[in-house]
Amino acid sequence: MNIAYFDCFAGIAGDMALAALIDCGVPLDELKKGLSSLPISGWDIEAEAVLRGGIHATNVRVTLDGISDDEELAAIQAHEKTHLDHDHDHHHHQHAHESTPHEHEHHHEHHHVHGRSMVEIRQLIEASALSTRVKKTSLEIFGRIAVAEAYLHHSTTEEIHFHEIGGVDSLIDICGVAWCLEYLGVEEIHCSALPHSTGFVDCAHGRMPVPAPATLEILKDAPWTPTGLTGELVTPTGAGIVAALSTSFGEMPAMSPQKIGIGSGKKTLQDRPNLLRVVIGKASAKASQSTPALAGLTRDTLCVLECNIDDMNPEFYDGVVERLFAVGALDVWMQSIQMKKNRPGVLLGALCEVEKRDEILNLILRETTSLGVRTREVLRFSLPRKTQTVQTQFGEVAVKIADWREGELWRATPEYSDVARLSSKHNVSLRDVYQAALNAAENSRQKI
Repeated sequence: MNIAYFDCFAGIAGDMALAALIDCGVPLDELKKGLSSLPISGWDIEAEAVLRGGIHATNVRVTLDGISDDEELAAIQAHEKTHLDHDHDHHHHQHAHESTPHEHEHHHEHHHVHGRSMVEIRQLIEASALSTRVKKTSLEIFGRIAVAEAYLHHSTTEEIHFHEIGGVDSLIDICGVAWCLEYLGVEEIHCSALPHSTGFVDCAHGRMPVPAPATLEILKDAPWTPTGLTGELVTPTGAGIVAALSTSFGEMPAMSPQKIGIGSGKKTLQDRPNLLRVVIGKASAKASQSTPALAGLTRDTLCVLECNIDDMNPEFYDGVVERLFAVGALDVWMQSIQMKKNRPGVLLGALCEVEKRDEILNLILRETTSLGVRTREVLRFSLPRKTQTVQTQFGEVAVKIADWREGELWRATPEYSDVARLSSKHNVSLRDVYQAALNAAENSRQKI
C-alpha cells in the first residue's frame, strides 16, 4: 500500500502542500491539464526549483489573469478594510489575508469578489470532469474547513461564505493536492505533529491570535509542538488538508520511502528552513532484514488490540471471536485475569494488519461491553511458509510448511479442519490422520 507522510516541521499551507507533491514527480503540464475542466478561468500554476537554507525545494505560485498572489495582496488588503463593516454584519466570512510566514493564504479571484459559499464551491467541483476520488477528496477538505468556520461564525456549513478560501487560487491548491495524491497512487496519509507559533495577525475581523481560530478549530484533536516562533506557520487551508485526509498524527509510520518532495514557503523563518516535506512509499510490511541472523525471515508490522472485560455474558465470546476473524484478525486470544474489586475478568486480544486496526477496534467496542481498547504496533518475525496439499490413505489434507535457510529449519503442520473431517468420515482417530499427513509431507520433501 502506498502511504504519504506530511512532515510539517515548519508548518503547512495550501501551496506548500501542492509544491511538495509536484516535487514528488507530478508533471506540471499533466496537473494543469487535469485541473482544466474546473469551470473557472484566468488561472495558471508556476513552479520553480529554489534553495531554502541550502536545501532543494519547489516553490509554487498560482496566478490569476497573470497577476501573482504577492502582486494582488496590497489591493486585497485595501479591499478588506473598505468592506470591514459589511463583513461584521454578515458573519459569514473567513479571515482576510494575513502577513505570515506562508504569504499565500489570500485567495481571491478578483479584487471585487467576496469568495464563494460552500454550495458554490461544491457546484464548481461537481461540474468538472475530475475523477470521483479527486472530487471527494477536494470536498472533504473544503467541508472540514466549512465545519470550523460555521461554528466560529454561528452559521451553517451551507451558508458559510468563504473569503480567501473561496477564491480561485485556493480551489487550485486544494483540487491540485487531491489530483496529485491520486496521480501518485497515495492510498493513506499520515502527518507529523504541527508546529505551534504565537503572536497576532490583523484580519477583517480585527486582531486575531496565532494560530488563527479557524486553524485551531480544524486541528483541535491534533498534537502541537511549541516552537517559540512568532507568525502563522499553519494556515486554514493547510490545516484542512491534513485534518481531512490524515489517518494519524505523530511519528512517521513504518514505511519504505520511495519519493521525497519538498515544498517551499515564502518567508524566512528564524530557526528552520520554511519547508514542507512529503515522503511517499510503501507501508513497511516485509522489509528486508538488517542482521544476518534474521536473514530469510518475514518481517511484518502488525497491530495488537487488547481490552479487559469483567461484565459480559460468557456466551457472547464465541460470536465475538468468530466475527473478529471474519473481518481480518490474524489471531484472537482470551486470558483469565483478576480485576479491581476482586472481579474475575477476561483479557481479549487480537492481532491484525495495521490497515485493519480501525475496523477491528470498532467491532470490539460494538460487540463487547468494553469501554476502551488499547492498541500498539509490533514487529513480527516469522518463518517463510506455504500451504501444500498431500495425499493420504484417508484423503487429501492441506499442510502448512515452514522452510527456513533451505531446510535448516523445516516444519509441517496439517490443517486441523481437514484432519477432523477425514477422521469423522473414516471413523479413525485424529492422531492417525494427522500422522499420515505429516508422513506424506516428509516424503514429498525428500523427493524434491
